[in-house]
Amino acid sequence: MDAAVPTGSFMVVNGSGRASGQKAHLLLPTLKENDTHCIDFHYSLSSRDGSSPGVLNVYIKVNGGTQGNPVWNASASVTEGWVKAELAISTFWPNSYQVIFEAISIQGHPGFIAVDEVRVLAHPCRKAPHFLRLQNVEVNVGQNATFQCTAGGKWSQHDQLWLQQWNGKDTALMVTRVVNHRRFSATVSVGDTSQRSTSRYRCVIRSDGGSGVSNYAELIVKGMADILTAYLLLAKS
Repeated sequence: MDAAVPTGSFMVVNGSGRASGQKAHLLLPTLKENDTHCIDFHYSLSSRDGSSPGVLNVYIKVNGGTQGNPVWNASASVTEGWVKAELAISTFWPNSYQVIFEAISIQGHPGFIAVDEVRVLAHPCRKAPHFLRLQNVEVNVGQNATFQCTAGGKWSQHDQLWLQQWNGKDTALMVTRVVNHRRFSATVSVGDTSQRSTSRYRCVIRSDGGSGVSNYAELIVKGMADILTAYLLLAKS
């Protein structure tokens, strides 16, 4: 076997001879869990010349919906052997979800992208922060809608937080407040809402230990007709 390939049994993509942008996918079974829990795995990026062999992305698809954008990725450089990463998943019952691993090759960068020891653990992750339940938000047309993402775990200034829409569009979370040494929260506003803003949103965090995702919450934007109906009902009561 090539000296650049880790030893043992694992799932691997050989990038040699592949066109740039070619993809391979590993799909885990669809899962349902009642509480926050953890999926951890080991990954390896290796090559003979030390250049990155490509990109490893992780997606978390909920209730058979769209794949959206990655919640975690590795691409910067080769790894020193196997590296552990965690996915703190807070989708909550009765929602189902599926974890998708995606390897993308880079032309002219032969090497190997490998994944091993994928485990589903019935407890929160040790390093990746986990979210509390995200609440629905209801506003009138033209108002700003504010989501508050609250997570358990230690906050680091290097962590990346964002709000991910059902269609995959990402919005950075701008305001972060540390509640105590084991909890922090962040807020993000969806400005100048219209009825086209009505969608589902979730919180995502990327930390040194991995990534965490919340449940999807609804943004409900009431149009003028809804406001008028509510006013008339109130007037009659």
